[in-house]
This record gives sequence, C-alpha cells and structure tokens, in this order.
Amino acid sequence: MFTILLITAALAGGLFTYSEHAAYQARKEFPPIGEFVEVEKVRLHYLDSAPDTPTQSIVLLHGASSNLRDFLGNLYPILSRQYRVIAVDRPGHGYSTRPSNGAKEGEWMNPARQAEVIHGLLTRIGARNPVIVGHSWAGAVALAYALDYPAETGGAVILAGATHPWRSQPAIHNRLPAVPLLGDLFVHTLVAPGFALMAEQSVARNFAPNAPPPNYLQSSGAALLIRPDNWRANAEDMRNLAAFLASQKKRYHEIRTPLVIIAGENDQSVSPDIHARRLHAQAPGSQLIMLPDTGHAPHYVHPEAVSEAIEAVARQLRAAGLHASHPDGH
Repeated sequence: MFTILLITAALAGGLFTYSEHAAYQARKEFPPIGEFVEVEKVRLHYLDSAPDTPTQSIVLLHGASSNLRDFLGNLYPILSRQYRVIAVDRPGHGYSTRPSNGAKEGEWMNPARQAEVIHGLLTRIGARNPVIVGHSWAGAVALAYALDYPAETGGAVILAGATHPWRSQPAIHNRLPAVPLLGDLFVHTLVAPGFALMAEQSVARNFAPNAPPPNYLQSSGAALLIRPDNWRANAEDMRNLAAFLASQKKRYHEIRTPLVIIAGENDQSVSPDIHARRLHAQAPGSQLIMLPDTGHAPHYVHPEAVSEAIEAVARQLRAAGLHASHPDGH
C-alpha cells in the first residue's frame, strides 16, 4: 500500500510540475499584446486598431476556449483597413481577469454581465454605437449587449453563435472543475497534458468539414487555456450557458438594431438548426447568411465574406449618421 501511495504521489507531483511549466511557457510564448482597462473590478485586456479615431467601431468577441488572438489572422486585419476594430479578451479568458463568484453557480459572470463590463470598456475608450461581433459562445454576449443597450448598439453580427439552449450535458472536463478539491487537482495536473494530447483532434472537429490552418494552435495562442484560472472560467461558461439562453431567448423579439446571423451549414459544434435559424425566426428584420460546406469557423474559411457582411452593417450605420466614435465618449 505504501508503495502505491508513493507512486501515486510521485505521479501527481510530476503532472503538477509539468502543468506549471506548460502554463509558464504559454504565458511566455503568448504575452499580452494590447492595453488594459479596469471596469467594475474586472481588468480587461483588449486590442484597439485605431484608438482616438472618430470612425465606426467594430468589436470582436471570441468564443469558448479562445482569446482575442483568434481574430488576428482573419477579421481583425481586414476590417482594420477602414474601421476602428477592438478585439477583447472576455472576462476570465486570455489576459482579462474574472472575479470569483464567491457563491453559487447561478451567480457566475454570465453573458449579460460580460456585456455589461464590455459596455463599460467601450464607453471608457469612446467607442460609440459599435457593431458587436460575437463568435460561438460570445454570440450570447453580443445578443445580450443588443438587448440591454439598444440605444448604444450600432448593430450585432452573430457568427456561428450559441443563441438557444440545448439538451446535452456538459463534458466531463467542464464539470470536474466545479467539484471541491477534485477540481483543483484536475486543473493543476491533468488539463495541460490532456491539452497536449487532444488539442489537434479537438481543433479538427471544430473546423470540420474544413481543414484548420496548419499553424492554428500557434497563431491563436490556444495554449493560454491550460492555465488553471482560464480553464475554470471556460468550464464555468460551458456548464451554465444553456440555462442562461433558456431565459434570454424569450427576449429576441425585442431586438431592433441591425442583426446579421452567419452560420456554416455543416457546423458540428453549434447546430445552425438549433441556433441560427431559430434566432432568425424570432428576431424581426434579421438577416440570415448560411455558408455551404462550412463548419464552426467561418471567419477562417470565408474571412472576406464574413468581413463584407460586417462592413455592410457599418455602411448602414454610416448612411444613418450613427457611425462616430469619439475619444471622450460623447
């Protein structure tokens, strides 16, 4: 028995050491690349292509298991040619902090709270009437923003976004972090080696039927996810989103800002039948763009087409005289 305990302790120690080193390497290889602003005790990390510039702002919000680097090889450089583009690390992801809920799961930083702090950031940096683009999980944030700040939202673009509840249970790697003690052991010993073994397969499934870029894991800074606090935040997001959407979906008929919904017809991660098509049916005046032979990453597979759809909303705002962004926030 003593030998078994000794071997178990040595194995756990080795996994802990490996995980700590992997997290250190991720921070070293993918350092912050933007600016920081504190809003309601949340330190937000964001990248701004044209600060203090009075032009239309477009805000890019990344999905689950990701960070703002996910847009740097596609939408960000394309849209920055003509617009002020602001990519944000959502709270708890990338280099944005996330306060502990300190209580129950129901008090987590849900999409509405994330929209609230992002609204505070955009107000602080003078980005008026932004076009909010939400990919995947952040589709819920973009919709919450449009619902809660209708007079201050230029438009919303939902990109392969999660908009409605679904029936499947959260994956085990998203449930474990919520378990006392066992969750701490899991995020400090098993996440990093599990990521090293499974990351490429997970990315391939997410992109299917399209092939991911050969350097995706490097260019997207995906390894930042293995840091314990980042993994906990992502797992909390994934455990609780469906319940939140069960409530938010009842409000989609209230949306009056321009709304464009983009989805891949072959998306295996966020079903277009459950999400995109239902949202389009509920939101008056929304536009639905279905991309054939496309999975969950339309911004990688069709960056120009997605950018054109976003720019069409920006041009609509310009025609209506609602495009100005000012450094003083007025």
